[in-house]
Amino acid sequence: MRSAAPKLKKKAQSGRKTKAQRGARRRDDEQRSSLRLLPALAMLLALGTVTALAYGAVWSWQRLPVQELSRVDALEHVRVRAPFRAVTREQVEELMLPFLQRGFFALDIRGMRAALLEHPWIDRASVSRRWPRGVEIEIEEATPLASWGGERLLVASGHLLPRPEQMQTGRLPELAGDEELVERIMAQYQALARLLTTRDMEVKRLSFDDLAGWHLELVSGIELHLGHDELLERVNRFLSLSRGVLAPHLERVTRVDTRYSNAVAVQWKDKELSE
Repeated sequence: MRSAAPKLKKKAQSGRKTKAQRGARRRDDEQRSSLRLLPALAMLLALGTVTALAYGAVWSWQRLPVQELSRVDALEHVRVRAPFRAVTREQVEELMLPFLQRGFFALDIRGMRAALLEHPWIDRASVSRRWPRGVEIEIEEATPLASWGGERLLVASGHLLPRPEQMQTGRLPELAGDEELVERIMAQYQALARLLTTRDMEVKRLSFDDLAGWHLELVSGIELHLGHDELLERVNRFLSLSRGVLAPHLERVTRVDTRYSNAVAVQWKDKELSE
């Protein structure tokens, strides 16, 4: 009878080999899994480092004294939207520079807007942050309605503002009178501007004097003496004549006095005639 020991020995050796192979495969799988996790772990570690540094930088920028930025750095990411007719870009930069040099997180938005509105020609202003370092400024300028003397302009708000040297106003009507009556003179001009819309019948100059009353000069060169009262009625009387009996002779008319109750006095370029 053959002994069973060699067979048992072979089976034991075979079992040990199988377990060893399984263990080796398990270790290989674990190593491969570890290798696959390494890039993800490295990415997470880098992201965490960057986040920590960014948070630290933000905290430091907000909490610690900031060295003032140079003019170039402070204005590098500033965007200004404005007509730039009465206000120049240099003026806006000078107003904003003290705020911008403190850094992005130290911006005083309300203070910046208040500083802009101190400029007499800036009517409305808005300031907003644009991440990461940008600042956007939007400006609306006052609208000139007429000239007042040679150095000032009357704007829609009723204020008289200094005339900017670089501003191109085009053809503006001229208003004149006592500065205390500027609102009244502006109101009368606006009423006349709605009435006198025909070419050559537009307002060129309107003035008021306590003694002579209202004096109106049209673009055509015709001057109207209108007195103190019933301004629009007297202008309408002239317009009716200009479409009627005066229509063929308007080029010869130089001055019209409407201060009479039921008539006007017409001065011609070559002689004077009453109608």
